[in-house]
Amino acid sequence: MKRTIKFYVFCFLGIFLSIFIIYAIINLRKNIIIINKTIYSSSFPKSNFKSTYNSKINFSDTPVAEINGVNLNILSETNIANVPMLLKSQRYYIPLSFICDKLSYTLYVSVNEILLYGNNNKISLTKDCYYKNSNSGSLRGNLIKYNGTYYISISDIEQLFDLVAVFDFKNNSISLINSNVKAPEEPYILYSDKIALMRWEDFACGGSNFTDTNQTKIKCMADLLYSKGVKFHVSWIPRFKSPEDNIDNDLLKNNNIVNVGFVNLLDYLINRGAKIGLHGYTHQHGNEESGTGEEMSKDVNNTIPETRSIVENGIDTASALNIPISYFESPHYQKTQLQRKVIEDYFQYIYESFDGSQSNIYKSDDYHLFVPTPLGYVHDSNPSSIIDGLNNYNPYILHSFYYHPFVELKYINFDTTNNKLNVTYDENSPLQQIVRTLKTDKYTMVHIDELINK
Repeated sequence: MKRTIKFYVFCFLGIFLSIFIIYAIINLRKNIIIINKTIYSSSFPKSNFKSTYNSKINFSDTPVAEINGVNLNILSETNIANVPMLLKSQRYYIPLSFICDKLSYTLYVSVNEILLYGNNNKISLTKDCYYKNSNSGSLRGNLIKYNGTYYISISDIEQLFDLVAVFDFKNNSISLINSNVKAPEEPYILYSDKIALMRWEDFACGGSNFTDTNQTKIKCMADLLYSKGVKFHVSWIPRFKSPEDNIDNDLLKNNNIVNVGFVNLLDYLINRGAKIGLHGYTHQHGNEESGTGEEMSKDVNNTIPETRSIVENGIDTASALNIPISYFESPHYQKTQLQRKVIEDYFQYIYESFDGSQSNIYKSDDYHLFVPTPLGYVHDSNPSSIIDGLNNYNPYILHSFYYHPFVELKYINFDTTNNKLNVTYDENSPLQQIVRTLKTDKYTMVHIDELINK
């Protein structure tokens, strides 16, 4: 009898202990990070890092100008005449009432809020935020009240009304047409036992991105990642220079439709799940071209004032254009220890190895995290090294890689017939192959600023 009682007591205690352990693990998972089945919580920085630098140029202070000569097409209605248009921080704006009328939305404006109803949608707007049905987010261009009329940016029209803007630089026109992008296949999962990070490299308004069709193709790439629930990063070079071609594309000075298209593209990437980081300021010096040249090394800009100037110029450009930035990546990973110390004054996350030897994340102190890309990048349109790295389960190597978007462009074609963005996308493209591998191997894609102790 006593043995029977002891047996039941042990069974009860065993069940209770099992439940307690499961409960503890579930709650523990809320406070730790697991990468490749290794607990890294103690290796992650604290969340209360804040740069002391205040940008010298803010989006709220940039001027608003009236513009003319830009042709606007909305769905089947082409060459719409007499549309008032504004320019602010490389974004075009049109009256909110005008776009609501064209898309059959009812607009209510009161002292406290702005409401839009149409197509089974309810949209509430503040100056800088939107609430659409059960979703919310930040407006990329904010609302502008000009001469008593509210204006909304092309970027925010895309997001709120499920449209895509296709630019035609030659004809100085913009077509707002239906987007065929699908919502993510599954909800974002913050962390799992297997995570990966993707970064787009050397992204600037220069080279292939000077072309309107290529800018649209980049949107198609973002739609692919968004539809698969793949988070990604974009390392942005704010100022593209090619002295031998007499090009100095300063986005704070050169107001034109090409730069408006590019900032619209950055907005689109953000709305499709991208985090933007600074990849230097010009990524060059002397007569070198941006992306291929040096900007920070033991021989170039190797003083504290020079390094601060690079970082602050990049931050100021982002601030003036209202582009949120999450990290810094030194051009060609060539920062010196002195330059690294300066960068750490401004950024918590540095998207590269601490000293070139680490193959996993490295916390240099309580506030900074270095995140390398041990899997490298796609060489000559061949993603096999990335795919092999993802297939190879190694808990000591962070599954992080980067990709130059221009490599993907030749695999994408599109047309705009029937007022839609109709995309033909080669399923054997490098990015398509990588995405299939990520999904097959059950990776969860994360952003660099999610690697933090909450």
